[in-house]
Order: sequence, then C-alpha cells, then structure tokens
Amino acid sequence: MTLETNMKTDSASFDFDKWEACMREVLNETPDLLLTESDRQGEPVLRAEIADYLYRTRGVVCSQKQVIISAGAQQLINHLARILKLMDIEHVCTEDPGYAPVQSIFRDWGFSISSIPVREDGLAIEKLPTNIRTAVYTCPQNQFPTGAVMPVSNRYLLLDWAEENDSLIIEDDYNSSLSDEEDLIPALQGMDEGKRVVYMGTFSPTLFPAVRISYMVVPEDMADLFDQIKDEYDQTCSKTEQLTLARFMHKGWYQDNLDRVRTLYTEKLRGVLDAIHEYDANGSFMTVENTLNGVNITLKIDTHARTISLGSSGKARSAELLQEMTGRMVDSAASLGIKVRGISQLSRNGQIYLILSYDQIPAGEIRSAVKDLIQNLKSVITKGGLDTPSVYEVIRLTDGRPQFLPEHYARLENSLGAIGMPVPFTCEKLEESICKLADEGQIKDHNLKLEVDISGHGVLYLNPTHYPSAEQYAEGVKTELFYGERKNPNIKMMDQELRDATDAAIREHDLYEVILVDRSGQITEGSRSNIFFIKNGEVYTSPLHQVLPGVTRGKIIEILKSKGITVHEEPISADHIGAFDAAFISGTSPKVLPIAAVNDTIYDVNDPLLRDLMCWYDAAFMNQGAL
Repeated sequence: MTLETNMKTDSASFDFDKWEACMREVLNETPDLLLTESDRQGEPVLRAEIADYLYRTRGVVCSQKQVIISAGAQQLINHLARILKLMDIEHVCTEDPGYAPVQSIFRDWGFSISSIPVREDGLAIEKLPTNIRTAVYTCPQNQFPTGAVMPVSNRYLLLDWAEENDSLIIEDDYNSSLSDEEDLIPALQGMDEGKRVVYMGTFSPTLFPAVRISYMVVPEDMADLFDQIKDEYDQTCSKTEQLTLARFMHKGWYQDNLDRVRTLYTEKLRGVLDAIHEYDANGSFMTVENTLNGVNITLKIDTHARTISLGSSGKARSAELLQEMTGRMVDSAASLGIKVRGISQLSRNGQIYLILSYDQIPAGEIRSAVKDLIQNLKSVITKGGLDTPSVYEVIRLTDGRPQFLPEHYARLENSLGAIGMPVPFTCEKLEESICKLADEGQIKDHNLKLEVDISGHGVLYLNPTHYPSAEQYAEGVKTELFYGERKNPNIKMMDQELRDATDAAIREHDLYEVILVDRSGQITEGSRSNIFFIKNGEVYTSPLHQVLPGVTRGKIIEILKSKGITVHEEPISADHIGAFDAAFISGTSPKVLPIAAVNDTIYDVNDPLLRDLMCWYDAAFMNQGAL
C-alpha cells in the first residue's frame, strides 16, 4: 500500500486570501443558492466561465451547455462511457504507454480496447482502426507519461481519420494551463470546431488538493444525450466551491494565480534538475525525462538488471522483482512526503520509471528533498529483493571487469550451500554475464550486485555506488559502536531488520559506518564492511567465525602477511578499543579506509603501517581490473 499521509501542496502555490474573499462573497451575497442542490451538469455560472476561459487560452469553441463538471477525470470518463454506449460505440483506443485508469474504466464498461503506441510525435495515427467506429483517447499537448507533443500536421491527420471513420477523439489537455504559451499548439477541439472532439481538462494542478474540479466539453449532440441521463447521477463537486471558483475566474484572479504558479513551478523545476545533477553527479543512477510538464518529471532508474538463472519460478520472478522494487520506491518517497508514482508500462529490463511530482515540495526545500529522495531510492536498490530469502554478492568493476570474481563465486557457493542449494550457474557464465552487462551499458567503474533466491532465480544489476572521497581517505571517517549482530555472519544474506536499524543510526549521527558489537561485548565487523585495528605495528581483526568472510578482508591479510606484518585474528572487546593506535575499514567500495574515530576514541589516520597498506593494496590490484 502506498503511503501518502504526509503529502501536501506548497502553500506558496495558491493565493488563499483571494479564494477566501470569493467564498465569503458566495456565503454572504448568495446564500439562497446554497439552499438548493447542485446542478448535476455543474453550476451554469462556472460552466460559462470555463467556456470563456478555454476559448481565450486554448481556442476551444463551445457554449456552457456543452461543459460538464465533475470531481476528477475518472468520474467524467464514466459519464463519457455511458454516452458512448448510447451512441453505439463499443470500441476504444488508448495510448501505450498512457494513463492506465482510463483503460481500466472503459474495460469495466465492456468496451473492446486497442492499445496504440506513442512515438516522439505522439499517437501513431496509422495504427488506428479504419473499419470500425471508435473513440480514441489521447493527450496531444503533453502526453502522459512520455511528454510527447503532437505536431499540427499530425493533429490534422487525426481529425481526418475521425471524419473518415465516423469516430470520436477524446482530447485530454490535463496540464496545458501550466505550459509556456509559446509551446502551446491549438487544441484539437478548436481545430475541429467541436464536431468530433471531446475536450477534457482539470483545475487540480492550479488550485489545491481539497478542491477537485474537472470538466469536459462535448459536441452538441453528446450534450443532448448527457441531458437525458444526467438526473441519474449526483454532482460530485461542492456547489460552494464551484460558485467560488466562478467568482475567482471572473475577477481575473485565477489567471493571476496561474501566472504566479507558472513562475514558481519553473523555479522548482530548475531546482530539482540542479539537485539531481548535484547528488547524482555522474548520472549513473538517475536519468531525467519529460521536463515539459509543469508539475512533475519522469525519472528513469536504470539498474541494467540481467537474469542469469530463471530458477523454478521462471520469468515471472523477474517481473515480480521489478514490481516489488518499484512499489518500495514509491513508499520510500512517500515516507519523505514526496509523491512518486511508478509507470509499469515503461518499466522493463531493469529500468524503473517513476513520476516525481515536484509541485508539492516548497521551493526552499527542493534541494534537501531531492537529496533525501535519491538516498532513499538508492537504499531500496541496495536492499534488493526482500519478499523471497536470497543470498548476494557485491562485485566491484574497474575498467569494466570484475574484481576477485573466483573469490566472490566461492563465497556465493558457501552461502548457498549453507541453505542446501547449489549455485545455478558456473563462474564462467557469471563472468560472461558481468562483462556483457558492462560492455552493453558502457560501465567502467561501478559495483554490481548478484542475488540468488531460494527458487534458484539469479539476477545481476547495478548497485548504487558511493566510493569514499579523497578527503575521507586523507582524513578518515567517523564511526560509532552499534550493539547488534548478524544471525549467521558467515552467510551473505540480507538481514533486513539489522540493516534498517544500522542505516537509521548512520543517518541520524551522520556517520560513514557503524561497528557491530555482539551480545558478549565483542567487536565483530561493520554493518557492511570488515574492521581492523593497528597497535605497535601489528594488525588485529575479529576471528573469521565471528564475521562475514570479506573478499577484500582476505586480500588485505594476504598482503600484510607477505610483508611480514603480524596479523592477530582474535576477539576484540569493545571496552578495549582505546588501546589501539589506528583503525580502518575494508570492503568492496572503501578498499582500505582510515577510521578517524569510533565514538569518542580518536585514531591516528596517518599511522605509517596504515598508509603503507593503502599504497600496497592499490599497487597490488590497481591494474588487475580491480581496486
């Protein structure tokens, strides 16, 4: 279930004082109007204002009799479906990808549905049927979710198709009011003079969420049909709000507020794009598409996922993983009060498409909100698939080739063996898949995550990567003790409860890592790393049975022993951490990373042995397709 409890609109996007003044006039000057039920078609005074506004701004030609008002586009589509049935139209074409609820409503009404692909110039008109009377739903001005704009020439082709096939066009112009005037192309309805076009619009992006007022303009013969059936429906919009909006528009205040909103949303869009560039500077995680909307943008999260073994669940498992990860991204954004929606029609092959509604974020909070959003979405990817138990490996690419692959494969084999499973692919096949993924995605330096679940389904994908900065290597990082332990430290399996707790501690205290302490008070490892201490030129680390057998850890121990450095693999009491001269973290991303402090204990980040080890490690593995 998606969380939306914290979401609200930026108060700067609406002039509530003027709205209140209009509502006060309605209550004080026309209280008698409020003592009767709403017009089922919508209040005539508001319909007249809408007709005048649409003619001035979009070239829509209609009278107030042709305007139908309701609370939301989906209710209007229900009205439209009933009218189409009365017209003996049983077939509807919708856009692919497109606004999914529309297709669902028409399908529920029993219409046969055809999906028409959307290209860069909008609906593929040549794909429309030519032998059956049809209603085609399209967003020609700013197609949802691609942002495609249908050029004038194609609009005339579409109108010609409707005329030749005795068909209808449903033009959803849902967000044109926020587009720059120079980017607007005349509405199909005006080009057709309202003969075969149903025009739909909404005030939702330009008012505030508590007021849901949408409208459609239908040809005159369809208006007559609605007049015959409208008494069967209640008006779903508040009469008070309709009358208030009519005054708000008549005074010119709606247009004033619209101009204000356009400026504000342009500023917000620029802030969102700048923040994404800042916090995903290398563009390896998030790509922005469709920036023409005015209230939201499309985000493409490309994990480059590649299935390397289907397992007993087959191809369905890959789709389930994508759907599950998308759902968790939506919920993760909602926990921050940010509205994000998944676009299932576009998401495939490891690409997750999301709609980010930035209009609801106050301009002054854009930067921090985007930073938090990127961190949360990366965390979702890092945690991988959670609904089925799985083991995993994080493998580092350097210059497009995997580091320490035989060691990672051996550990994967050990982890799966512990739960009674064989590895469902060879090390050679894994290497082939990794190299192909890297070559096709032109990925040089990055981390990959390999997951194999208990069904035998294996998937390989990009893991959001954060390598330490030069400053962190020079000055060390801050850590703290965390009392918790892995259920089985020798198996690389996600312990979600522990990971969530350690991640929360890292964020709360602005740490690089937390150091786990078990129930006996002994230091074991980091939440996603191994840890070493140095004293008098000798190295200390927890025994192997207490920790995850880190691949980097093993390489470090090999280097130290080859240099004649004594390595003690023995229990380390958390009470004795002050006895050491220096400390460092090891792992796939950090390599050898100095620790500046554990809680209040300060360490020498320039310890000679530590600095030598950092150089030895880089020298040993810099040119081996691994760091």
